[in-house]
Amino acid sequence: MHSHSQFEALALPHLALLYRRACQIAGPDRADDLVQETFLKAWAHFHSFDPSTNCRAWLYRILHNTWISQWRKTRFELPIGDLDDTLAEPSYDWEQELLSDVLPSNIQWALAQMPDTYRLAVLLADIEERTYQEIAGIMQCPIGTVMSRISRGRKMLERLLRDHDMHHGVTTTYLS
Repeated sequence: MHSHSQFEALALPHLALLYRRACQIAGPDRADDLVQETFLKAWAHFHSFDPSTNCRAWLYRILHNTWISQWRKTRFELPIGDLDDTLAEPSYDWEQELLSDVLPSNIQWALAQMPDTYRLAVLLADIEERTYQEIAGIMQCPIGTVMSRISRGRKMLERLLRDHDMHHGVTTTYLS
């Protein structure tokens, strides 16, 4: 059985990173609630946490799952006419805001065309510079699947960029 002080020592150092991630995922208006819900769930399930494993990855997984379940719940409870623009977009609509200062518009466009699983894998690997093991924890899948999604996602991204730039008469050097 883990104590309150163990929870504070292991989980609280990750609060700022979790808040930053919550802002990326849910936007600043919902980040506080998302982080609070994440820590409540983490505390409730702390008895099952293995202190020899990566606490940050464990907390990220809880944060990610909480956001997905909240977004789905909100999305499916509201009639279509009541959805605002934020809820009507796919669950990763935070990417445009997050990446607008980081990536050129053609890359933002290409990322928006990709399926969520490939886009998330590429963003976690190439923008957040996560390890395969961290990504596997966040996405809750085997490392081999992560490697496959990153590889396929990068190829998809390059193909989309090439098509976009050819259509717009632009010559670009690509990632590979």
